[in-house]
Amino acid sequence: MAEPIVPKNEQPTEQFEPSQTLVIEVPPEKPAKRRRRWMGPLIALVIVIILLLVAFFVGDALARQYATGLVKEKIVAALKLDPDSEIDVNLGDGSILLQAATGSLDDLRVHIPEFTLGEVTGEAEITALGVPIDTAKPLEKMNIEVTVDEANVQKLSGYLSGLDLTSIALQDQLIRISTDIDVLFSTIPVSVDLEPSATEGGISFEPVTVLLGDQQLSVDDLRAIPGISGIVGNLLGSRTVCVASYLPQGLVVDDVTVVGSDLVVSINGDGVALDGVGLSQQGTCPPA
Repeated sequence: MAEPIVPKNEQPTEQFEPSQTLVIEVPPEKPAKRRRRWMGPLIALVIVIILLLVAFFVGDALARQYATGLVKEKIVAALKLDPDSEIDVNLGDGSILLQAATGSLDDLRVHIPEFTLGEVTGEAEITALGVPIDTAKPLEKMNIEVTVDEANVQKLSGYLSGLDLTSIALQDQLIRISTDIDVLFSTIPVSVDLEPSATEGGISFEPVTVLLGDQQLSVDDLRAIPGISGIVGNLLGSRTVCVASYLPQGLVVDDVTVVGSDLVVSINGDGVALDGVGLSQQGTCPPA
């Protein structure tokens, strides 16, 4: 039997078995993120803190403004100043509310550019420590330093000598007053060095040295010369300027010095109350 005829161009069909298995891996599902429930309360807390801080600083600024006005009012009334006077009140850098919580202000400073003390006008600096919030209570310490320049000291010429003065100069911690004295048809220039000091009710000026022409003598030596008191007697006596009647009764002059070309008067007010009689009632000068 004849074999079947196979076309030349046709190849027999081969069967292929897959040699590898394709595996597709599916990644596991990620667990859903937990909601951060604590974030909301934290943000709210931060906002509350910020608002409290803002309220504190605003309140502190208002408290400082009120306290500044109150102190100025009390100082103007106590020292009999013009209400329109330029007064600089400094309550320090600390928080007024925190200081108020302790019952007092730590440090109070008041600058008065023009302060009149009797016949003279100077620049006053008030320093007070431990100032109670309750103005009826006494403060711990208080000092007023009045600086009077040489030009203003000239206004005291009538108190420094019974003679007409040709000059007044502040030097070497003393006040030198000068005048001319006529002796036997000649004129002799005389200068006296005065040492200022605090005294009851005001300021005392004590002569310490005298210059007759170019000759310097002590006051004691000059007083010992017979007949000299009749010539320069008005220059050798102590002089006092009372200022108590220009100050509240609770303020007392406790030191007077010459610093450079200025006369510096220190006034003590320890223990006075802003609303007490020590500042509300005026002082008086002792009998002459």
